[in-house]
Amino acid sequence: MQPRRKTGDMMRGAIFDWDGTLASIDDREFYCINHALTEQGANPISRDFYIDNYYRRAYELGTGPRMVIETALGSRGQMFAEKAYESYRKIFQSSPDKATLQPGAVEILQDLRGERFKIGIATMRYTRSVVEAELRHLGVASHIDILMTRQDLGVRGTLGSLEETVDQRVQLVTREMEKLGLEANDVFLVGDSWWDIKAGRKIGVRTVLVKTGFAAYNDFIEERPDVIVRSLFELRQRLRENDWKP
Repeated sequence: MQPRRKTGDMMRGAIFDWDGTLASIDDREFYCINHALTEQGANPISRDFYIDNYYRRAYELGTGPRMVIETALGSRGQMFAEKAYESYRKIFQSSPDKATLQPGAVEILQDLRGERFKIGIATMRYTRSVVEAELRHLGVASHIDILMTRQDLGVRGTLGSLEETVDQRVQLVTREMEKLGLEANDVFLVGDSWWDIKAGRKIGVRTVLVKTGFAAYNDFIEERPDVIVRSLFELRQRLRENDWKP
């Protein structure tokens, strides 16, 4: 058996985004959005429509299920869109059993735990209890030292600007680092979006962009991530080969 590396010779913490990074969100989102639309008497959307209006509008404020619903409803009016979105929220929040993991998620969490990493999930999702239910359902809660959502910041549910998106991402990650007793040079941040990378660079942590979720449909190279991988399996292999540094 090889001697365990000294703490000073290795990174000590990993903070992950949830949706699109560790969690595979698409089938559930597609189901919930279409359920909400048909519940309100509207036609369901296609998978291509979902991708075009969920992922390919990554640099627009409000990207995500609300934007998909509002675009699908077109000229029916804001009140109708709000009713459909509230229907979506209820369906989504009541279906943690439909949550699934990205390939390699369990394996990389187990590996990091075995190397005594401190592991956090910092998600831009709002309702904490729903994410907690998903972690329990998927059997990975025991691998996570800390979870924070935007609800933990005491902010409102909607974001007012792209700058606010990055600012709240910075707050989530830095608060987790403080609670875990980690400095910037101890940590790498893993995400699938431009705001993950931009926030990580502001904080000064090493950034990993996984080509899943938003990054599967967008080239975020201009955000200058430190590492780009195609999957969590690739990240896992790179860590194992590189002294647990991405």
